[in-house]
Amino acid sequence: MSCITACRTALTVMSLSVVSLLSAPTIQAQLQSGTPKTVTGQVSAVEGEFHMTKDYRGEDILKMVDKSYTVTTATGQHIELKLTPETKVPTRANPGDRIEAKITEKGQTLSVKLIEE
Repeated sequence: MSCITACRTALTVMSLSVVSLLSAPTIQAQLQSGTPKTVTGQVSAVEGEFHMTKDYRGEDILKMVDKSYTVTTATGQHIELKLTPETKVPTRANPGDRIEAKITEKGQTLSVKLIEE
């Protein structure tokens, strides 16, 4: 019986060690991400894909999937904003539109929104 108890205890300790090791990088990544930086400027280019798909009625439509926006800031700096499925883009931006984007220190685009003028 003591062998079974010892095995259970060892297995529990190893399980807790694995869980703590797996959760450590997540916590560390959250601490390093910091406060998002805000980028404001005018969209000068949009890169993406276009393909045919069906809408909810079964009719063919052209679907646009943006991959990146190139933004020109007020100082003339060109910044490329890579878009991912996690990036929040409530309304698609077109060249000439003014936008405000939130990006992490590592350059991941968190959100892009149009600035109404």
